[in-house]
Formats: sequence, structure tokens, C-alpha cells
Amino acid sequence: FVINIQPDQVAGVRDLLVRHGVAGATLYPMVRGRLSRIADRPVDPDGYEESRARRLAEREFNLSMLATAPADNGIIAGRWWRPGETDQFSVEEGLAKRLGIRLGDRLEFDAGGLPLSGTVTSLRKVDWDNFRVNFFVIAPPGALDNLPASYITSFHLPAPQRGALTELVGAFPNVTVID
Repeated sequence: FVINIQPDQVAGVRDLLVRHGVAGATLYPMVRGRLSRIADRPVDPDGYEESRARRLAEREFNLSMLATAPADNGIIAGRWWRPGETDQFSVEEGLAKRLGIRLGDRLEFDAGGLPLSGTVTSLRKVDWDNFRVNFFVIAPPGALDNLPASYITSFHLPAPQRGALTELVGAFPNVTVID
């Protein structure tokens, strides 16, 4: 995994990876946001009995935007958005269950002091053990454009190509590599 890639570094990071034979790495925009409302209810961690639900209600989430549903995320309820739709969210089923989020609910996030809201149009089953970039909440393209974002990617790098990581960190010292 490589995190903290800044928007103006995306092309350079992608080019470096391609030069080292990593052509299929997708760089995903990532915006940090704290869930503040579900439907008409403020999110209050103390309002949840289960400790995992309380922790989820307290934390910031990594939000991203994608035009199409990830191939390994199954839509289990609702529908993916159509081109041009923006104020919508797709939510991971476990998060939805724990926090009481349903299809049609309006969610509000605080993203670095900026508001973000949308309607839940789908619930997804996510395989968290696949070593791919996954998100609890995904928005359509354009929905996060005015919010502060960094980028994240994941890829497999065979041992003979490990020198690419040294070059990557040398060229982009702000990125974090998690092996």
C-alpha cells in the first residue's frame, strides 16, 4: 500500500510504477470525513450499545469516489449510480448494520470542516482480506472534488523489483509505503 500521495503527484507516481512493471495499480482519491448525521439523527457514539459501533461512530472514515462499483464488491441492496449523479453514497453492509444506516437515508459528513451529504443508494459486501484498497463509503465522481484529498494505491511488487520502493520514496518523500 502507498498512502499520502498528493494530487499533483498522481501522474509521477503512476509513471514510476509503470516504469517498474506495475501497470495495473489504481490510484484512488481519499477524503477523510467524520459521519455527523444519519437521516435526521445526529451521530452520537454514546447512543450505541455495541463497542465496535461506538468506535465507528467516533472515527473519521476514508471516503472515495468511483464511477463503477469495485469488481470484488457485491451490491447486496439498492443500485449503483448513473453517470452524472453526485449526491449519493454506497455504504459497506457491516458499517450500515452497526450504525443503523438504511437505503434512502441521507448521510452527512464533516470533511475537514467542509460539509458533504448524500443519499445511500446501495449497500456493498466488501472482502476486507483481499489486500486491495477498500472503502466503507464511496461517492460518485465529482462528489468529492471540492474537498481536500490525498491518494492511495495497493499493488504486488515481486522481490526483484523492490528497488522501485526506494526510488518512489526518494522521488516522493511524503508518501508512506506499507509493506
